[in-house]
Amino acid sequence: MESNSRILPKLIAIVGPTGIGKTALSEQIIRYIDSEIVSIDSRQIYRNMDIGTAKPKPYLLNTIPHHLINIVDPIDDFSITDFLQSAKASIEDIISRGKTPLLVGGTGQYFWSLIENWTIPSVPPNPELRKKFEQIANEYGAEHLFEELKSIDVEATKIIDSRNIRRVIRALEVGITGNKKWSELRSKDPVLYDPFIIGLTKDRTILYGNVDSRIDQMLLEGWIEEVRLLKNNNLDLTYSSMSSLGYDEIYRYISGEVSINDATEKIKINTHRFIRSQYNWFRISDTRIHWFDTITSQCNYEQEIKGLIEPFILHN
Repeated sequence: MESNSRILPKLIAIVGPTGIGKTALSEQIIRYIDSEIVSIDSRQIYRNMDIGTAKPKPYLLNTIPHHLINIVDPIDDFSITDFLQSAKASIEDIISRGKTPLLVGGTGQYFWSLIENWTIPSVPPNPELRKKFEQIANEYGAEHLFEELKSIDVEATKIIDSRNIRRVIRALEVGITGNKKWSELRSKDPVLYDPFIIGLTKDRTILYGNVDSRIDQMLLEGWIEEVRLLKNNNLDLTYSSMSSLGYDEIYRYISGEVSINDATEKIKINTHRFIRSQYNWFRISDTRIHWFDTITSQCNYEQEIKGLIEPFILHN
């Protein structure tokens, strides 16, 4: 692909809902393409949040170069602007060493902001407004705040997780103090990359069952203790990191507010809802994505992907 007579650097991407098998496929691709992985996951950036964010196992992190995993502490804020700067720097570094960047993850906003090269205008923070909305959240709950956002920017509520209080407050802040709504604050510059995008999918009912089993396994592997350590280090539910799937529910279990059975059931329900929101970002009808159904593919989809990727990388 060319832009302004310039050949764009190639990259490969694996996208799709949580629990679909993106990490396993990346492990396969690394075997025949000289690649390094750039994580497109807004939760795996945090240190000490390993089990609940389903990070690649330590043996993979130790044997395959990964970028944008374990780069900030859970107390830190990390914006989409921070992601774009970090991701572009990592991609440039990988390409400079003659390798192909392999993007892997399911955070749609991160992914498309990078692929479509969004420009994110800066709207200065408003401390007084933030304090007001934080008080509303504390008194009436996150859902009340989410309804406030819906009244001024309904499109933002289709993208932002209602439990991510800091992001909801930021969208309210932008909508009230800026010249445009939060959902309108992205323009696109000329694209920087030529991507081959692989999308993985499967029957939704089967996928829900798979992620439910994975949640049970994560609890057995020590997820509760992981959250307990965060809580003991003064991480509370006001931090953006703690809006990650499951951390709120386990935190409340540890605090004695709910039973482990109720917490587990809510994690599964919220994960199903999250999967549905991911399909809003990665649509089956999007022709930019080469979709593979991991259940109904007529042949070995991994071999089919290999047959498409290799000529894509070799073709100039």
